[in-house]
Amino acid sequence: MKTLIVLICITYCTITARGQGFGYMETDRIALNIPIEQTTTTHDIAQYIERHFDSESKRIRAIYTWVTNNIKYDRNSIHLVILDEDREERVTYALKRRKGVCENFAAIFNDLCIKTGIASFIIQGYTKQSGSIDKSPHVWCTAFTDGQWFMYDPTWDAGFISNNQFISKVQTNYFKIAPTNFIQNHFPFDPLFQFLDYPVGYKEFKTGNTRSVDKKIYFNYKDSIIKYGGSDSLTRYLSVLQRISNNEWPFSLIDTRIKQIKLEIELIYQDSDMNLYDSVVGTYNQALGILNKFITYRNNQFVPLKNPIEIDAMFDLITQKIALANQRLHELNKSTATLALDTGDIAKKLSDLAFKAKEQREFFEKHSRSSEL
Repeated sequence: MKTLIVLICITYCTITARGQGFGYMETDRIALNIPIEQTTTTHDIAQYIERHFDSESKRIRAIYTWVTNNIKYDRNSIHLVILDEDREERVTYALKRRKGVCENFAAIFNDLCIKTGIASFIIQGYTKQSGSIDKSPHVWCTAFTDGQWFMYDPTWDAGFISNNQFISKVQTNYFKIAPTNFIQNHFPFDPLFQFLDYPVGYKEFKTGNTRSVDKKIYFNYKDSIIKYGGSDSLTRYLSVLQRISNNEWPFSLIDTRIKQIKLEIELIYQDSDMNLYDSVVGTYNQALGILNKFITYRNNQFVPLKNPIEIDAMFDLITQKIALANQRLHELNKSTATLALDTGDIAKKLSDLAFKAKEQREFFEKHSRSSEL
């Protein structure tokens, strides 16, 4: 989080930004004149941008220009950074108020990138200003354009705080910055999002020796980011947790982030367990329904007469469904969730159902034999 957004830019950043600004005048003009009625949702903004720009380079510039010029930094929430996963709420909240903190800036930028066909990720970590690491975490973005990953920080380019007031002063000092330069003042929790073949460690970031990394420790971030992008949420969280834990962070700086990741993992486990439990109950109810259908047939004195093969098929299906439910129940009982579901009741019901189905099947077999006599 940028508690005092005074943009003291490194020379190369300023030169790079000026170079990037040249040639974007028409793109910026169009982006700044998107009709207000088409800016209430990221869907509408993205559609407008897609209609007016024919390249990723122009689209991402238009996105950055619109976000930095239309979202103001909310100084009243300057210390409020909650690294949760409710991205949609953060987008709609900021669009409605036209205000937000770093999370909101990043969420809108990321959402617009994705909706215009540009690969993008939100990045969380710490930043450094005037040689000191900020006390609060910060959020920024990365996007893939022109065949490579570049870094973006729309929050820092929207303006700065002076005398407890937000001063809107849009710049492009942190637009489309190469990872090797961006790492000098932006340090992700997850080293994957440094986008470097030789990731920088926390000690190197703190001392400013970001170019003096151990060249023996190669990290294939290109393959890793592809794998990350194609993974499910649980796999992502588990891999992130492992990488953060192995990156020599001071515990005090990552404690909150680690707890948040573990909570997300726990919620995924619980959701998975609940879905599995519901499937067990659903399969049990299907088997019970088949048995009840037979009992109704029996109560009707086996009228109209059915082929014994058909009745056998009914009982076979009950047996199969009970077996399937028990198999899922076994998987559920191996859950790693901290808050495990109580499966005792449904387990007993399955056992009782199996016993009743066996009783009814034996009764029908005896009835069939006696009828033949």
